[in-house]
Amino acid sequence: MRDIRTFFSFSWAVLRGKYPFPWKTFFLALLCVVYMISPVDFLPDVMPLLGITDDATFMLLVLAMLRQDLRKYRDFLNTPPDQVIDAGDFKQRKK
Repeated sequence: MRDIRTFFSFSWAVLRGKYPFPWKTFFLALLCVVYMISPVDFLPDVMPLLGITDDATFMLLVLAMLRQDLRKYRDFLNTPPDQVIDAGDFKQRKK
């Protein structure tokens, strides 16, 4: 349930440009959808159980990558912003 809430927050942050877009995960998710729809499979779907395992394996890989991206996003949210105040270079001001 926590991942679902984080996913919507993550998606909104990506759309607003507040968080970098995960291109690798997006590309593999798109490839996974195309592979599942495609009639050409590594293992044909007509084979009982074996035909579905390659699709399921690919889907689990993409979900694991998405979960890793969500963890990185949570870390990003929990990281406090830098509180650096630039006072300038004092040596140049003394002159």
